[in-house]
Amino acid sequence: MLLKPTLAPTLLLAAHCITKTLACGPLPNHAKRSTSDTDEITYPYPDPGDDTPSNPATTGYFINHLCINVRNVTESIAWYKAAFGLRLIFTLHVSEHFSITYMGHSHGGRNGTGYQTADEMNREKNNREGLIEMMSVSSPRWALPAGIETPNTFSHIGMVVPNITDTQARLEAMGANVLKGYGEETEIDGAFGFATGFTQAGDAISEEEIAAIKQVIDPLNAPLVFVADPDGNIVEIQNQEGSGVV
Repeated sequence: MLLKPTLAPTLLLAAHCITKTLACGPLPNHAKRSTSDTDEITYPYPDPGDDTPSNPATTGYFINHLCINVRNVTESIAWYKAAFGLRLIFTLHVSEHFSITYMGHSHGGRNGTGYQTADEMNREKNNREGLIEMMSVSSPRWALPAGIETPNTFSHIGMVVPNITDTQARLEAMGANVLKGYGEETEIDGAFGFATGFTQAGDAISEEEIAAIKQVIDPLNAPLVFVADPDGNIVEIQNQEGSGVV
């Protein structure tokens, strides 16, 4: 089977995309995958989802939260409040050196659609979506490497905002570490190489393939903004406007 990279940027990607890249902004058209083992494969191509219903045994399941390890929980709480308007639901001080924190947006995860007290948000915690949990171990030897410093299985958090350019301007004004601004190219070395796993690929990905990948992800990521939180976790920011599907 021959592998033929096509450099036309025509891939649509919805959630998490090709080759573990930070590329979640869709484009309207896509190439077709070969239907024969003897034909060439033309890249990029999507594997569209199917309409198979979920197992009825999983009815009621949903993604409630993700958890990150933080160096300084006070700093992280302040940053996520200022950057994205997350509310502090609670911090449980388990011991002198260990705490668990939950943050989220009021009224089901969409900030500004209805005010709720912290008690109300906590009461609904297990029936909410889009929460961030923070675990903090206070120790002078705390040295967990960030995703922008060393490869790991965590890539990024995704955030949707009504106006992405206004959001970028506000993040820059507060001194946030904006890794890629609106309309800028995506560099797949350095911070992005670590966060996507490219640095682990080594010689397995040729320079030609890297160039082909950039041909695709640059237009996909152009309307997105990437920022790093105080611990180096990447937050991808997308505009609220809807996108097409495969």
